[in-house]
Amino acid sequence: MSNENSSMMVPDQYGQIVYNRSVFSAIARNVVEETDNVQVAESSKLFSSTHITRIEDGKLYISIPVRIACTANVSDTCTALQSRIFETVSYMTDYHPESIEVQVVGFIF
Repeated sequence: MSNENSSMMVPDQYGQIVYNRSVFSAIARNVVEETDNVQVAESSKLFSSTHITRIEDGKLYISIPVRIACTANVSDTCTALQSRIFETVSYMTDYHPESIEVQVVGFIF
């Protein structure tokens, strides 16, 4: 049975740093907001922070619903977005997500 938590502990030289899953959600959202041709699908019920990040058995899973500009290449945009979210989370928290799922739920016309 999986063990789902709302926070993640990362050990450092002085003890442990505890990150709430809303921190990871905020990082992912900021990356999307800074990326051209992509918007967070806020109207989606999937947007709440409980659905964006999941911490299970000490592993971080990110799933973020987005809308992409109709003039952009969807595959390239999603791949670049996944990479940027991974790099940003890793840089800001010293933790590496297990999985980053970009859910395209619509387009920007």
